Amino acid sequence: MSAPSGIKVPPTLTSAFSSARNDAGDVRALVFTIEGESYTHLTTVKPKSTYKDDIALLPDTLPSTKTPASFAYRLDTKDGGSYEWMMITFVPDDAGVRAKMLQASSRSGLLKALGANNFKHDWFATSIKDLTPTALTAHLNHLASPPPLSASEAALAEVREAEAAEAKRAALDPETEARRRKVVVGLGGKMDWGAGVEDALKKVAKRSDEGWVVVLEIPATSTSSLSLVTSESATPAQLSSKIPTKSPSYVFYSYPTPPSAAPTVKAPAKLAEQRNTFQATAGGVRNVPMSNAPRAEDGEGEKDKVEAKEAGEGTDDAEETEKKQDEQPEQSPAEAAPVGDAGGKGRVIFVYVCPPSSPVKYRMIYSTSTRSVRQDAMDKADVDIVGKLETSDPNDLNDTQLKSALPPTKPTHSSSLPTPSSTSARTFGNATSTSSSTAQAAPFGAPIGGAFGRPRPLNVPARSATQIPLPASGPITPVEGADEGDSKDNIRRAFDAFGPRVNSPGGGGGGFARPRPAGRR
Repeated sequence: MSAPSGIKVPPTLTSAFSSARNDAGDVRALVFTIEGESYTHLTTVKPKSTYKDDIALLPDTLPSTKTPASFAYRLDTKDGGSYEWMMITFVPDDAGVRAKMLQASSRSGLLKALGANNFKHDWFATSIKDLTPTALTAHLNHLASPPPLSASEAALAEVREAEAAEAKRAALDPETEARRRKVVVGLGGKMDWGAGVEDALKKVAKRSDEGWVVVLEIPATSTSSLSLVTSESATPAQLSSKIPTKSPSYVFYSYPTPPSAAPTVKAPAKLAEQRNTFQATAGGVRNVPMSNAPRAEDGEGEKDKVEAKEAGEGTDDAEETEKKQDEQPEQSPAEAAPVGDAGGKGRVIFVYVCPPSSPVKYRMIYSTSTRSVRQDAMDKADVDIVGKLETSDPNDLNDTQLKSALPPTKPTHSSSLPTPSSTSARTFGNATSTSSSTAQAAPFGAPIGGAFGRPRPLNVPARSATQIPLPASGPITPVEGADEGDSKDNIRRAFDAFGPRVNSPGGGGGGFARPRPAGRR
């Protein structure tokens, strides 16, 4: 590979260094010199003593004291089970200018070829006197010594050492450790509940007609526990008078929720008897086992039932049902109010109150413990918190602000279009108006609910296809003068109706359900 000076590092040199690292116990140093346009591995030095004493062996390996060279010098220390190495670049002051320039500019290329990470230290020597144990020891002591500091930097370092020693001593002190744990628990950790706290939170978790408030605080004597201040009934207008005005507190307020009315269950309509909904000319009668059509009232004659089935006018009960549904007023979304079960959960709003006049210490403790208090109430007392508020003045908690913390209620009607007020809804096969019993039936595909774009009434039952009587149809294949049956003549007529048969006079190919003869086109 090429260096900035153009001096190359041959592969034989890198392989020699790799072998020396693998068998470092028998190698003290590798000597490299520049000859021509590349580096050359001059010789290998064997260890005789310690690495500080063996450095005196390096000058004897050079051709002259004015020859620049590089030494891959092995130390006696190990890192990760392998010996550490040091790169020594020797450029004597009395060497030629060209030799010094080549040696200095080619040093980075040599380090890159051998691997800069393989060398712990990098040392420059400019004289034979530098290649001695004394000079090497002075260089290593210089590397291990602390950096020079000014008076202010030295004083700051002493303060840091004293703080580290004090922290180490405090960590071993059991009393200091106990105080530290107590403070950490009070700052956002799990908190102990005092007497009556659990019962009060279970009470506020239930539905309340007028509202229920529970006020909790952290005692000054124990920052890792909660105590009960107030647990009583309160309307939204009375809530501010139940909260302390000079100390922080946690407030759980169950917003008034009226009980829900018992739902009325309507009896299902009776199903009609079996009737024929499909009449074919050749297939016979298909009996439908069940139908969703309204059952005819008792007292009607059999003749009316038959006429209703044939003409599609048996819809009196459906019209009466639509009249009753239209007479019932619909409740608008604005009038709908959220209701709850008589014994169900209430809508609890969590309020963190922190007056500005409270001490800084307690303001920090309350703010860091808010999340844990709220989570413990949901886990231990099954409190359903639907909203959160924070205030510095309890007088700000009025009914408007409390309602803003509640989740929005869902409307009972999802459409933005007005609901129809008249009984103009039409179903398939019914008359377009209920006031006239002689009106024609609406055609198939007519818009349900009158004009296009109007929503369909919610309680109008949809009619299935089995409720629509089909008119009688004529014969599919009229044959005059033919007797019914499976006679030979009837079978022949059936085949003739679908095409000529094979070998028939004037036939142009295969007949019905018969393959075309092979070879014919």
